[in-house]
Parts: sequence; C-alpha cells; structure tokens
Amino acid sequence: MGGVMLSLHGRWKLEVNNNVMMQWFADSWNEEAIITYVKNFRETAQPLVGKDWAIISIFEEWKLGVPAIEKHVIEHCDWFKLNGCIKDCHIYSPDAAKEMQLEKMIPHTEPGYERRVFTNINDAVAWLESEGFTISDKSFLYSNIKIKSET
Repeated sequence: MGGVMLSLHGRWKLEVNNNVMMQWFADSWNEEAIITYVKNFRETAQPLVGKDWAIISIFEEWKLGVPAIEKHVIEHCDWFKLNGCIKDCHIYSPDAAKEMQLEKMIPHTEPGYERRVFTNINDAVAWLESEGFTISDKSFLYSNIKIKSET
C-alpha cells in the first residue's frame, strides 16, 4: 500500500467510573495511535479534571511501542499529573521488555503522585480502594482481561 497516511497501530479502550479512569491496551503502538489515544483520553477525562483521580491500566495485551511514542507518553503523563491524577496503577504479567519501556517513559512516584505495578486486577483494585478510589462497576476491567489463569 502506498501513500503517506500511516495507519493506526494499537488498540485501547477507556472508561471512567467514579474518579477512576480505566484503560485497556493491546497490540504494538505507532505514533498515530498514541496521538489519537491522547486526544481520546483528554476528552474522556474531562469530568475528572480539577478533582483527585486515579488511573488503572491493563497492559497485558500491549506489545510495546515504537520509540517515536515515547515523547508523547511523557507529555501525556505530565498532562494527567497536572490535571489531578494522584494514583496510577499498571497491570501486566511479569515481562522485562514491557517493564523496561514503561519504566523509561512513565513517571515514578513523587510527591502528589504514586504509581504501582501489579500482576493482577484484584490487587490493583484493592490498592485503589485503600487509597479512597472505589470502582463501583468493575465489568470493564474483567471483560477486557486475558491474564493467564493459574491452572
């Protein structure tokens, strides 16, 4: 296929419940995907801006991104921290490559912002609840999950 239009590589879903932004990511990401996602995120986050809120992100099916996404991710994180996100959690099975790219791009815990990584949803949800962020409808989290069962 010719032409300069880059197709979007990368899938995501977003949903807000109470003061929590829930996110699910899949596939390999290119720059088009991150730019479109950031716009989508900011629109979806509008009801949260100006409050204290949290993010829970499922990276289980995410397959890394091209280096070009990194500067966009860094700007995106600055935006959500400036706009009230104080707790942030990532969920994925142990994966060195994922961890390396995410840790390179995404802010570490600092005053007013705390991020933790979990290997399962229940632990992440329990942590958010202990910090005052209750998700009353968790169907989004569980309907998008393909974490390998322990069997």
